[in-house]
Amino acid sequence: MKLKLDGWQLGITFSACHFLPGHSKCNRLHGHNYAVHLHITGEPLDGGMVHDFVALKKAMKSVADQMDHCVLMPGKSKVMKLEHVGTQINVSFENKSYSFPKDDVKILDLDLVSAEMMAIYALDSIVAQLDLGGNITKIKVGIDEGIGQGAWASREL
Repeated sequence: MKLKLDGWQLGITFSACHFLPGHSKCNRLHGHNYAVHLHITGEPLDGGMVHDFVALKKAMKSVADQMDHCVLMPGKSKVMKLEHVGTQINVSFENKSYSFPKDDVKILDLDLVSAEMMAIYALDSIVAQLDLGGNITKIKVGIDEGIGQGAWASREL
């Protein structure tokens, strides 16, 4: 049995900006309105439920809330330099440089902040928050960067 939670319909969304070094257009600072989606596959437990929807939505919302209205930065980038200077984070790559207030930046443990990498990040975060018991066989997490386009990451359990 599969449970599906649609972030657009549930209001589990966030707005954030990022850039993708090396991409001709997306290397400019730009933003998206994102949604977090979740699919869980498993067998119902004795109470007839595969998993509690409230707990699933709480985990999804946690992911959205930590990135909402932030400048998203890759903490493990090989091409982008991040420097913490006082209350600022200075960013440089190619021949560009930016300075952002630390409070406005969310540094993700990623090489690159793309929808694909954000889906992996969200999957790891959601799995860490949930008790997925022995009845869950697969979890998939999607991150849309606007309606109609996004990326999914999945894990067999």
